[in-house]
Amino acid sequence: MNKKTLLLRKYLKDKKTYHLPTCHDPLSAKLIQSKGFKISFIGGFALSSASLGFPDASLITQKELVDATRKICSHTKLPIIVDADTGFGGLANVYRTVKDLEDAGASALVLEDQIFPKRCALTDHVKLLNLKEAKERIKIAVKAAKENKNILVVARTDALTAGSLDETITRALHFKKLGADCIFITGINSIKQLNTINKKIKNIPLMLNITQNVKFTLNDVSKNKFKFALFSQQILNGYIDSTKQTLDLIKKNIIPKYKNKASDTLNLLDFKKYIKIEEGNK
Repeated sequence: MNKKTLLLRKYLKDKKTYHLPTCHDPLSAKLIQSKGFKISFIGGFALSSASLGFPDASLITQKELVDATRKICSHTKLPIIVDADTGFGGLANVYRTVKDLEDAGASALVLEDQIFPKRCALTDHVKLLNLKEAKERIKIAVKAAKENKNILVVARTDALTAGSLDETITRALHFKKLGADCIFITGINSIKQLNTINKKIKNIPLMLNITQNVKFTLNDVSKNKFKFALFSQQILNGYIDSTKQTLDLIKKNIIPKYKNKASDTLNLLDFKKYIKIEEGNK
């Protein structure tokens, strides 16, 4: 097992709750690492939006995801969990997606139970696979992951987003039995839902997504023993907001000024290292 995956497995076994900011390119991954976070996440929404210019609607291809994962993983020391959507096809495609993301350096992948083409879970267009097909998908992903034990499987259910807490718990327990390393439940918005899920789903790490509309605090997340609090939209939203502000200033004939300077960006990207290499060859 590679070092990053060993680290992630270690984090899964401790009693802490980890905040997972979402990156969409090597620069955002480096920024996350520079701020002391332990784990990062490549989100389909952020990657598709920022790097490809498409909405989160199954428009990103498997190759595009794997190529982006390889680039990002090569620029960070952190374990990376990757949003693999529905696995990009049938069971053979799911198997290949696990193996290709493993080869690209991912420490874990998220596989969800939506029908292809999936839709962003923040919309009202979510449609679920039946339980039998969802279980087959998770089963083959776990099988692929166990062959080399260099990647973990996060089984995601969107059943709560689709409107059923009971179905959410049922699916989570089935995915746990199939050997998933973590369960990701989308659509959690209330303390009551947090409490119920914590009571019903035991002995497996849990992940949830933090949106601007949740009616609980991050302390509530920790108290209910969720392992991962995913921040899937915040960096992307900040990028869009700051870009708009910059464009507005330029349009008003104002020179934008920011705390970050070109020298800060060069330092983040280890500019001096490459200068030394170049000068050392002369």
